Amino acid sequence: MRMPRAVVAAVSLAAGLPVPPQATQAGAGYCVLPEHSQQPAGDQPYLIATDSSLGWIHPNPPPAEREPSDSQRLEFAGFPNVSVLDVVGPRGEPARKVIATYTTNVDKVVTLTNEASVSEDDGVTFGPADSTPLREAPVELLDGRFFATEYYPDMTGAHTARLGVLTSSSSDAGESWLRSEATLTTPGDLLPGGAAHGAPVQLADGTILITVYARYRDTATYQAEVYASADGGATFARRGVIAVPAGEFAFTEAAMAQTADGSLLAVLRRDGGTYSTLHQSRSTDGGATWSPVREVRFPGPECVVRGVAPRLLLMPGGALVLSAGRPDNWLAVSPDGLGEEWREPRVTYHNRDGVWDTHGSSGYTGVAAVGPHRLIQVFDNCKLPGVRPDDLLNETACPAHGRFENGGWYAIKRRLFTVAPPATGRLDLAAMRRRGRLSIETTMRWRGPYRLRTRPEAAFDGSTAYWSSAVGTGRGDYVLHLDRARPLSLIGLSLHPGHPASARVYVSRNGRSWGEPVVTITARTDYALRYHPVGRTARHVKIAVSPSADCDPEIAPSCAMLNEVELYS
Repeated sequence: MRMPRAVVAAVSLAAGLPVPPQATQAGAGYCVLPEHSQQPAGDQPYLIATDSSLGWIHPNPPPAEREPSDSQRLEFAGFPNVSVLDVVGPRGEPARKVIATYTTNVDKVVTLTNEASVSEDDGVTFGPADSTPLREAPVELLDGRFFATEYYPDMTGAHTARLGVLTSSSSDAGESWLRSEATLTTPGDLLPGGAAHGAPVQLADGTILITVYARYRDTATYQAEVYASADGGATFARRGVIAVPAGEFAFTEAAMAQTADGSLLAVLRRDGGTYSTLHQSRSTDGGATWSPVREVRFPGPECVVRGVAPRLLLMPGGALVLSAGRPDNWLAVSPDGLGEEWREPRVTYHNRDGVWDTHGSSGYTGVAAVGPHRLIQVFDNCKLPGVRPDDLLNETACPAHGRFENGGWYAIKRRLFTVAPPATGRLDLAAMRRRGRLSIETTMRWRGPYRLRTRPEAAFDGSTAYWSSAVGTGRGDYVLHLDRARPLSLIGLSLHPGHPASARVYVSRNGRSWGEPVVTITARTDYALRYHPVGRTARHVKIAVSPSADCDPEIAPSCAMLNEVELYS
């Protein structure tokens, strides 16, 4: 059978890795994850499904038949990812664009082609597919560009490789992507192979970090590494090694995220046993050195966590989410945003056939925030087929035998979840303002010509992206006038992301008498919202942000930034 479209999604690990034994049902020692919350009775779960049914992204519209025809089985879609871009809506208002991307061909190392579907309603519905160069999720850089890498580095010398880089201006809202090639440099003697897996991370000083797994002559197998760029993504040099091969085991796909305290956490896939398993490591020096890798652990009985293609997401509300799969697809939450302890692991989707527990979905997922406490997870229905030596399809992971719970379609689906906020009674400040129940009085009205999201109301737009903030030159005063007095229990604040900042919070019943501050923050560096008790009844809330010299030159010599605010009553 001739292959229809010449693309792939997950890298073939045939070169340099031991061949694992035939996958079997999980035995003793491997974690078997629940499908529902395991919180003690009376406790609120951390993960709350917010959609009553699964949403289809591809095919679009969802197929009417349970099983695809032979020709429809050749319409490949798998290994998905998802991104949320902060954009400006048609009336100039802050908006979000959700982009789900997925690969459209067989699981073999070739030139990748992908398709994308876009949602304008925070991932509830998606439009028709279109071609895209995106494979990995883009991030917004401090210079305003959206930035992503291609998947496969191309070795160009003993110590160098080139990697495709994709950029889009914020004003273009991710509608088109400019491709360039970055040079990667490493001190080791390279062998061909490897991939750049995971979303980039940009540090406060502008350094862009990416994770790559590469193969070297001294071990002939893969290790997980971090590469850093100080020139906006034109060149990358190896900054650190997360994990080196150990015996028969190799470390490949790594997800990296900056956690609530600013340290970097990496969760990575280890191959070489019956199942791929997940490990983690932390860096406190920007990715140069990493703690010894340890197994990812869940609460309860000791067991080994299986998984491939991990994804990490620091929610604007401060929780850290881990997404992975194989077998099945699942999520786990670190409520404090650090990732030292993972709670409430639960299966979010499976497509089992009752034969092998690794049949069905590939376990490759994507995850992104569509609000301070709301996320979207995307996954595929059937793992893409490989190619046999005789060039025929190898569909052993998703055979067309009609036994799957959700059919044998190569499909992309999504679920929406709420990560429990720190308290009940969250006020929807954006909705209150639209309805005339909230007004803003502020000196923080700076807006640069290329900072279209920067405005007073950006402080409650649900995003902790750097430029989705209220910004002022010098000191900043930001006052929320509510429609009536309310008992305020909690306030959440994110000030100047990645930079030390200070602020005081005052409350008042009449808007004239403020008294002493109810919250004082001194030289704190935020990466997400942090919460403080208030315990007062008030109609007016004033946030006085101290001027900071650690300021972007385009704003002023000193500035004040309020990245995000939440109120609970």
